[in-house]
Amino acid sequence: MAWPPKDGTPWMPSNATEFDGFDANWCAHCSRDAAFRDDMDNNDGCEILAAAYRGEQQAAWFWRKGAPHCANFSDDPANPVRCPLTLEMDV
Repeated sequence: MAWPPKDGTPWMPSNATEFDGFDANWCAHCSRDAAFRDDMDNNDGCEILAAAYRGEQQAAWFWRKGAPHCANFSDDPANPVRCPLTLEMDV
């Protein structure tokens, strides 16, 4: 496979470490899984994430500009992603 993969190529983590990075960058900031993150006994989690745990390829996960991307991401206002292009300093 050419590197980086062509935009739109399906992405599936090849190991737990790769998934953990994706989870930290996407799932941890997505409103679709916020209810489950707040209460692990709550079954209202992200179905995409649940299916991936079962080993199913997700159409919503694909390569974009050389990095994994989730088409169904919805920013969680309670846990926003910090912009990597913005210089922020804790003073």
